[in-house]
Amino acid sequence: MIAKAFEKFNYITVTICVLLLLGISIYYSTLEIKWSFFESQILNTLVIFSSFLLISYSIDTVTRQLTIERSGRNAYHLIIYPLVILSYPVESVDLRFIISSALIFSAWRNFRIFLETNRDDRRIKRLLDIALLLSLSVLLILENIGLFIFLGVILFTTNIKKDARHLVLLIVTPLIFIPAAYILLETFSLGSFTFSSFLIGDDFSFLSKPVFSIAQAPFAVLCFYYLIAVIAKTSRTAGLQRRVLDMAGVLFFFAPFIIISLLEDSSGSEYHYFSLILVYFIAQIFSKKINSSIVNFIFISIIASIVIFNFLV
Repeated sequence: MIAKAFEKFNYITVTICVLLLLGISIYYSTLEIKWSFFESQILNTLVIFSSFLLISYSIDTVTRQLTIERSGRNAYHLIIYPLVILSYPVESVDLRFIISSALIFSAWRNFRIFLETNRDDRRIKRLLDIALLLSLSVLLILENIGLFIFLGVILFTTNIKKDARHLVLLIVTPLIFIPAAYILLETFSLGSFTFSSFLIGDDFSFLSKPVFSIAQAPFAVLCFYYLIAVIAKTSRTAGLQRRVLDMAGVLFFFAPFIIISLLEDSSGSEYHYFSLILVYFIAQIFSKKINSSIVNFIFISIIASIVIFNFLV
């Protein structure tokens, strides 16, 4: 079953993942488009599919290549990611969040590579890529600017060699790039697509208390496995840097969750901010040899919740 099919990373598992992401992208394009650069269904499908592929690539790097030891590597993350997307209670499509999450996770991928490399020239290149990717995400959602502070804190709490150039890059790059990009977009009358904000203006409104629905049941199942994975991983993680990164993953899950749970008119697209975090931690459950029956049970329970609460109820 699933345990056997995704035991190894190969062309077949990659193809299955890509086809699933393509199918989900086509499905998303048939929903109400709440926010997009385009009116064309084909262009929206391409943007969504490209974002999904970029996120999947980031997940693969962070989850399989950088974290899991070679002896424990598998391809379960390739099936977990499409299931994670299907678990989201998406009612309409807001491309701000899908594109923004792709940019953020790509920046996180570069940050993890930055921490692993020892060459100064490669570190500078990775940090520049990080700063540009996060700057682009800020153009979409203003509050993403807080991620620069988030990465800066991680940078100076990990046990890597401190370099003033790293801090300068993280500060100066967005200060130059964001205004320049905004002026360019204004020139082409695209300024209205920039700087959506949760706290400023009337782009979003909030409830006084969170409201949960039955449509969130599949996501709740994933959260259950996520919490189990967090407890298991943090209990066996050694080294300050790994612990800091794991705690950052926990913080990045709960901080957006509080905001999203209070949104009055949520499209469901906001849940894409959880994709890498959920896949990364849940995949850690399978990084050690466990009984295939347990693996199949986990996947069947996730799939069953999706089918029952998204398509039958």
